[in-house]
Amino acid sequence: MPAIVFDMDGVLIDSERLVLKAWQHVGAELALPDLNPIFYKAIGTTHAHTATLFAEAFGRDFDYVGFRDRVRAYFYDVLTVNGAPLKPGVRELLDWLKSEGWAIAIASSSREAGVRLNMERTGLISYFDVLIGGDMLTVSKPAPDIYLRACAELGADPRLSYAVEDSYNGIRSAHAAGMHALMVPDMVPPNDEMRGLARAVLPDLFAVREWLAAREARP
Repeated sequence: MPAIVFDMDGVLIDSERLVLKAWQHVGAELALPDLNPIFYKAIGTTHAHTATLFAEAFGRDFDYVGFRDRVRAYFYDVLTVNGAPLKPGVRELLDWLKSEGWAIAIASSSREAGVRLNMERTGLISYFDVLIGGDMLTVSKPAPDIYLRACAELGADPRLSYAVEDSYNGIRSAHAAGMHALMVPDMVPPNDEMRGLARAVLPDLFAVREWLAAREARP
């Protein structure tokens, strides 16, 4: 059975722009300088790693937990009103994968409870055989651990499995796990390193379906 593992933010859900907006909103309330450089370094990593980035920028006494909680409150206030925005082609790709008998997982740096909530709210939860959140491991992307765990829980060989990612750290993580990484860029464009690590760089999830179908699930 072929297996595929998805990142969530920026791949399944168009959430990263909303997260950046939340950072900017809270940053303005706290009179912080431009947070964009930290944000782009934090894409695809855990809260623990992001806390380290804030400590490096603002000192060890910076209340990152307070900042994170305010960002989360703003983020979910917007989601409650507008719903979680799906990336184009999500349902079409997942429907096709299910019809073809693929094993499907999520490996997200977000907390498992948040991943599950987002998948339930969007009605996508039934597509996934396994959900792995960043809080279920001690190290974050770009380490391969989260993808190795997702494959292990699917009963899949990473060397024969695919990962769909949008971030540099996500592609590094999937490649380090020995998987065939497919990059669908969101907020950061591919660079030479990403083109070297990724099996393919594709414009959207419709293109992912076409690419996989053309290869008949053979790595």
